[in-house]
Amino acid sequence: MTHSPSYLLTVADNASITPFISLMLAMMISFLLCLIVGISSDDRVVEFFSANRSLPAAWNILALCGDHISTTVLLSGVGAVSLGGYDGMVVALSAVAGFVIMVPLAEPLRNTERFTLGGVLESRIGGSNVRTAGAVVTIAVCVPLSVIQLVVVGDVVAYVLGLNLAWASQTGTILIGLLVVSYAAFGGMRGTSLVKIGNVLLTFGVFLVLIWTVLKRFDWEVGSILETAGRQGGGASEFYSSGTLFGETTVGRLNLLSLCLTLALGPIVLPHIVMRIASYTHGVAARRAATLALPIMALIFTGIVIVGLSAAALVGSHSIAVSDPQGYSSMVMLVDSMNSKPLVTLIACAVFITALSTLSGLLLSAAASVAHDLYAHVVLRGRIAENREVALTRWVIVIFGAINVFLAVAFHHWNVVALVSFAAALTASTVLPALVYGLFWKGFTNRGLLWTLYGSLTSCVILEVSSLAVSGRPQSLLPQQDFHWFPLEHIGLVTIPAGFLLGWLGSQAGGGRARLGESRRRRTSGPSPQAW
Repeated sequence: MTHSPSYLLTVADNASITPFISLMLAMMISFLLCLIVGISSDDRVVEFFSANRSLPAAWNILALCGDHISTTVLLSGVGAVSLGGYDGMVVALSAVAGFVIMVPLAEPLRNTERFTLGGVLESRIGGSNVRTAGAVVTIAVCVPLSVIQLVVVGDVVAYVLGLNLAWASQTGTILIGLLVVSYAAFGGMRGTSLVKIGNVLLTFGVFLVLIWTVLKRFDWEVGSILETAGRQGGGASEFYSSGTLFGETTVGRLNLLSLCLTLALGPIVLPHIVMRIASYTHGVAARRAATLALPIMALIFTGIVIVGLSAAALVGSHSIAVSDPQGYSSMVMLVDSMNSKPLVTLIACAVFITALSTLSGLLLSAAASVAHDLYAHVVLRGRIAENREVALTRWVIVIFGAINVFLAVAFHHWNVVALVSFAAALTASTVLPALVYGLFWKGFTNRGLLWTLYGSLTSCVILEVSSLAVSGRPQSLLPQQDFHWFPLEHIGLVTIPAGFLLGWLGSQAGGGRARLGESRRRRTSGPSPQAW
């Protein structure tokens, strides 16, 4: 069993970019310097988890964008466009549409004055069982996302080193895991924010260079790129019509709708996004940041679409599909077709830094849910010194990071790409209904919240295991097995409405009501004293 980005290993021996490893080292050193700058001057909880809410507004906007740009977003986005044409572009646009939904959520979310998912929900509903449920969902989301990022970046490291051996990828995963743990454990929110800002700037710069190079090759005629991409994709009428990704059947169209819905609603409420919003000075700043992040992300995804079409034009959709049916290697194959060593190195650096950025945020949010929610508030009921809590969080980051690295190494030859869609669907099915109901519906109850979180988590696991993502086809997690009965590959179309329904049904059954009065007071009078 091989995972999707395996093309990186098959071409590694021909990469020949060892002279450019110095650039990679320079990137690592520069971000280590950023890490040193980001190390907290004290051990206060507010400093470690939210950078004392003192980051400049421009930094926070870029960091919010960096939270959304993961390795899988870059690689799968380009792959979807290069293989799916019209459908791929629709998928990319759906991811941008999610920011529109984030705008009304940002201000009330920030005004809860909490920085973990469990803390936010507990501030609205009350009860230690709410913090526990929030922590469980946070870990369930962060683990699969962390594993896939580590697997992909391990392949990138092996590619940069020019090695096509399995142990090279696994060694790369371990080394990057150690580096990420140091970022998250010692830098806290301030250090990881600097990495995310660098991620956005580097990604934007790489896209500009790549697009400029492609346009130059096509004599600056965008129409020529579109025409060639269509011809290489089996004809313009086919490439630029719906049905290229999942087929024109009813199930295929439902699969596309499910994927778009998942990508629009899931990433905007990931646990590390909740932590990011908590780092703003006040609710108005959070709403403004979400608004200004929208055009930036629109530019990034426009770049993803152009690069995907360029890959289809220069490499060919069929050639990409033969080497990598899921398209994760499309961007690397595009650069290889240009025979440009500097471009190969820049792409590798972009993927490398993107993985560091995403992983550091995931580690920090997962560790906060364990140390801050479960231990400090559920077990000790808040009776813990701040310096002790921060020290405990750092150790949890180390432990959680080690577990993720172990899982990434153990599952390195599995097709773990399915975990990305599962994590996004899980977030959209659990966190989004809980936040929408908790922040805006006065009838939401403790029971409704628990039904939403635990019920949706259960339904997501059952449907994912029963779907084509796990068994029944060569690209499945278990390609040799076939026990699927759920017809869709992406489960969000069913689980997201189910999450909202469970919250409503549970609330009708009774339980403590949401404390919306306090939320509205905060929106009008601003944040009250710290209540972590």
